[in-house]
Amino acid sequence: MKKFAVGSFFIFLNVGFLVYGQMNGVALDEFSSAFDLFKQGDFQDAGLSFAHLYQAWPGDALAADSCFMAAQAYFNAGDYPSSYRLCEAFLRTYPGHSNIPDMEFQRGRILFKMQRFEEATRAFETFLKKYSDNALYPSALFWEAESFYQLGDIAHALPLFNEITEKWPGSDKASQAAWRLNVMGLEVREAKYSRLAAFESEQNGFRGIAEMQSDAYREQRYLREYFWLRALRRGNNFSEQPLSSVVVGNNIRDTRLNMLLNAKKRALDLLISKIKTYLREIEP
Repeated sequence: MKKFAVGSFFIFLNVGFLVYGQMNGVALDEFSSAFDLFKQGDFQDAGLSFAHLYQAWPGDALAADSCFMAAQAYFNAGDYPSSYRLCEAFLRTYPGHSNIPDMEFQRGRILFKMQRFEEATRAFETFLKKYSDNALYPSALFWEAESFYQLGDIAHALPLFNEITEKWPGSDKASQAAWRLNVMGLEVREAKYSRLAAFESEQNGFRGIAEMQSDAYREQRYLREYFWLRALRRGNNFSEQPLSSVVVGNNIRDTRLNMLLNAKKRALDLLISKIKTYLREIEP
């Protein structure tokens, strides 16, 4: 995409060198040197040279092309503020230039790179309305959709991505749009899973609180039963010795009563033993 905006411009430059050579030999030499830097991939230095040429000879025939190339070189170098400044200067100073459509598209790309996504959507929308037959139309549509996506505006982004895949199925932007649609689908499912996990976590939290309350009530009940049984034991004056040692006489009724009391004592002792064990287990 970076090379596309200037691809047709390279042919124009090669033909134009003959004309420019008759106007300003110094400017032409500097432009040629900057152009060589650009082709070699030294975009930052190329941008500096093109910008200097544009500012040094603003009335020269090469000024407009130098401004255009400076904006492009700075963009390729990742110096987006400088690229944007020269982009705006080109659009403002040379409104009738043949590269105005390319520069308007580039303005949207620069704004996107600067994360000024709302402005980028407006820039691409302007391009799409003005240049419906331009070869960059699918790219502009893609980057407008991508700008909406970065803003979280899925309602606007989704139909634009779908339009690209339907109308330009064989283009590189169609494959990129399809990839973005897949990512969006995964993000929707992930969001659903996240909401479900949050709901389950909340429910588990409620169940945890309910279980804690139930444990607290059970501990309180055990404690009440423990103290009640201990008081009952003191009130009945239970001895640690076997009841048979304090039973006097051979009265059948007393024997049966003592047997019943002895059985009750064993049951109470067993319950008290379980309560004591439980209290030891929950002791902090």
